[in-house]
Amino acid sequence: MISPPSGFFNVVGSSYPPRMPRERTYSDQALARAIGNSSSWRGVMRELGLTATSSGAIRSVRSHADSLGIDHGHFRGQRRWTESELRTAVARADSWVAVAEVLGLEVGPQLSAAKGHAMRLGIDVSHLIECVSRDENLPVPDIARLSRAGPMMAAAWFTLIGCDVSWPLEPCRYDLLVLRDGSVRRVQVRTSTARQRDSWKVYISTSGRERQPYEPGEIDEFFIIDGGLRYYLIPYSVVGGLQAIHMSNYSSYAVKRDPI
Repeated sequence: MISPPSGFFNVVGSSYPPRMPRERTYSDQALARAIGNSSSWRGVMRELGLTATSSGAIRSVRSHADSLGIDHGHFRGQRRWTESELRTAVARADSWVAVAEVLGLEVGPQLSAAKGHAMRLGIDVSHLIECVSRDENLPVPDIARLSRAGPMMAAAWFTLIGCDVSWPLEPCRYDLLVLRDGSVRRVQVRTSTARQRDSWKVYISTSGRERQPYEPGEIDEFFIIDGGLRYYLIPYSVVGGLQAIHMSNYSSYAVKRDPI
């Protein structure tokens, strides 16, 4: 068996003879000039006469530039902004929408790319508020749907004032059971989109061909939402036996709608 020459290795999986690291074909000064004259690492590679399509070679050049402390924050590649501009925009903005405005980006894929670069670069973005794209085709609220939304709006209001709210499992004479001040109230929710003269008219009787007033013991309170989205809480004892009421006569029973 012939022994390998002195100084050579014969290790399983290694080359024989071993590969020697390539010497750099450019000087540190040439690298600094190339970085200063370029806007991307591919541009640097072309300036230095190196293969611009080799990711390994680009990593090697970039690593050496970082070891020398050469600033390449002005690189933008195919982007419309540089790393330095991204850092400045993030530092000065309070939301991603503001970052997009500063960099001239559209909210969408362009801004998503900027977010990804910020994470890769380790830029602190914890102070930025996320943005939600607006759907231009989203319909506006319509009070024609108020009758469907009414019970949920009432339940939300009771919840905001600290009450426990339950929904009946089966159709009942009431819409909600509300625990308030230690007692359970049976609440019927009514809404109105019909206006008579200067007042909203609300039916507080059963629906159908022949309307019938609710009987005592069936309802404790009426929660009413008129077409102006004003809320009223009226005890049954105040309107018992009536089929319809005009809300202008019950303004004293209006309740605070906003939680603040």
